[in-house]
Amino acid sequence: MERLDTSHRGISADIMTESNTMKRFVWALIIVIPVLLGVAIGGALGWWSVRHRPWPGYPILAEAQSAQLPPSKGGDQQSSEPQPKIEVLENTYDFGRIESNSVVRHEFTVKNVGQAPLRISIGDSSCRCTVLNLDSGDIPPGESRTVTLEFNGKDYFGPVSQHATILTNDPKQPQVTFTVKADVVKSIRVVPSEIVFSRVVKMQPAVGEAKIYVFRDQPVQVTGIELAHKDDNAQFIDLDIQPLSPEDLKVEPGAKAGYRVTVRLKPGLPLGPIQQKIRVLTDQKDMPELEIALAGRVESDVNIVGVGWDAARGILHLGRINQSTGAERRVMLRLTPLAGQSLKVEVERTVPDFLQVTIEEPRIVEASLSLFVPITVRVPPGVGPANYFGLDEAQLGKVILKTNHPDAPEVKILVRFAVD
Repeated sequence: MERLDTSHRGISADIMTESNTMKRFVWALIIVIPVLLGVAIGGALGWWSVRHRPWPGYPILAEAQSAQLPPSKGGDQQSSEPQPKIEVLENTYDFGRIESNSVVRHEFTVKNVGQAPLRISIGDSSCRCTVLNLDSGDIPPGESRTVTLEFNGKDYFGPVSQHATILTNDPKQPQVTFTVKADVVKSIRVVPSEIVFSRVVKMQPAVGEAKIYVFRDQPVQVTGIELAHKDDNAQFIDLDIQPLSPEDLKVEPGAKAGYRVTVRLKPGLPLGPIQQKIRVLTDQKDMPELEIALAGRVESDVNIVGVGWDAARGILHLGRINQSTGAERRVMLRLTPLAGQSLKVEVERTVPDFLQVTIEEPRIVEASLSLFVPITVRVPPGVGPANYFGLDEAQLGKVILKTNHPDAPEVKILVRFAVD
């Protein structure tokens, strides 16, 4: 009997424990479920509010308070002050068909229809559109002023649109944009626009050519042909121009006439770059001359290496130089060794005269079977100011060397620099 009672007591304890656990679970549900419902309802209301009434970017309470405040006196005072007002009768102009080498202009008119002086100034513009004659003075009420736009059609072909902007003190129109349009045509076309001799061997001739196609109804006569620069290379360049045959004109539909420009390079051109321009003179008033670029490089087993040396163009870059310090560059002239005699290198001349050139003793490098001549080009302190920072040979400095080497009797080094 005692065992039975003990067993009953154990079962009763287990039942009570399970009952307590169940109660705690129920209470937990009673607490958690309302919280979850509250979160869900709050989120839904928030979503509805954002969906149907977006937040204006500031507290709504502040909006309500500001609506109750009377308007500030400053705002009323500002709006009642006299203000300028710009009026533009036209802001777009079409030039129609223009030649690619032409520069055209158009005047736009702006008027001040406000009650205070109108101030205008130049804003941004496209690369080939320029605002001209814009006076800095104010425009009184009721008066007008012209704004002239200039457009350069060079390098364009086909329909083009350019713009320029002026800035104003009109509070309602702080800037005005003017637009010019044009259909740029090339009634006289040069193909190619540049004659390039990629590699010219010093003692061998070379030939290049370009063709001029005429699409104009009126005849175009060529009155002459010449080199733009009378430099050291000019004596080695021959020019010739002849009319194109009807067969040649067929490759350019619409061409009514044309010419063939032939360039012949004679043997003996100095080593280094060729940078020239050919001028073809015509009887056309709007196009009295055509320009054809001429470029190339005369090469052999001779070359130059070193810091600042541009081998593709044959230019030694010294950069911008302080007048008080000067600057220098050291390069190496490489040649094949001479058999049975020593190499001689000397300076024939420099441009400008103040360029100093030092030539060291040649050095033979057995591994490459080459002869290297160290050359230092120096701009001394105290010279200048001077500007040889151009792109054409005529605008660059130069060093002309004479040697007894058959592959390089003359070596030309172009030098690009400016002294400030």
